[in-house]
Amino acid sequence: MRFVLIALAVACLATPLRAEVRWQLDCKADKISSVTLRGVEGAGNYGYMTFSVSNRTGREVPLSFGVWAATDVPGRTYRGTIDSVVKAAVEKSTGKTYKTLTEVRGEKLADGASVELIVSFGKLDPNVDLLDVHVQGLVDRVYRDKGKTYVEDKVLVLEAARPGDEFARQYDLIKVKHVKWIALEPAKELQRS
Repeated sequence: MRFVLIALAVACLATPLRAEVRWQLDCKADKISSVTLRGVEGAGNYGYMTFSVSNRTGREVPLSFGVWAATDVPGRTYRGTIDSVVKAAVEKSTGKTYKTLTEVRGEKLADGASVELIVSFGKLDPNVDLLDVHVQGLVDRVYRDKGKTYVEDKVLVLEAARPGDEFARQYDLIKVKHVKWIALEPAKELQRS
């Protein structure tokens, strides 16, 4: 009887040690849109995204995000940047305060906390109808499972479309059609040296 109780106690204690839980932050895209103004690249129609990131992992998590957008125009991609003019215009129109990716890099997000972010994509090509916005840094890239350590970069992809005709593109709404997780490469086991 004692042996069974000891074995049960050891099994209960060993279970949490076998696999470390991989944290994942919640992300909600508030808006992917455009605004016409004179920004860093001159006058034009600037694309931007506002989104909120929430931590429900049960622990404090370091922040380091990367954002980029692929398009349906061959060779045309957008890197998420900072444009203070776009940020000021969006904050004025929404009445909200946003942080940039640079402002939160290196900060820690407490469990239960959220942060409102903005990223600019610069001047949008009027020929772009589809934007696949990739958000990196929402998932722990290094994790352990059954005594082995793995590295895997996963991104949240927001598939957005800008339906409409070729005229007055600045008035066409950009709508998120689908959200999915993808791994940029298969998980690789890290070898101990």
